[in-house]
Amino acid sequence: MITDQIAEEPPRGGEPGQPHSTDVRSTLMDLEQQARTLIRQRPVVAVLAAVGVGYLVARLVARVLR
Repeated sequence: MITDQIAEEPPRGGEPGQPHSTDVRSTLMDLEQQARTLIRQRPVVAVLAAVGVGYLVARLVARVLR
């Protein structure tokens, strides 16, 4: 990027303590829509993925508590 382009770009995000909050919200909404679509189209795969993630989380928690 050229420094002139950097200077001309408007600041992104909302408040100083919450950078890119609209971008994050948009990304989360997109992920939610993709998840809903996957669940509707392939419910068995969605359940197996949830079981797999749950198993991995349980293993990590068990390892940390040891």
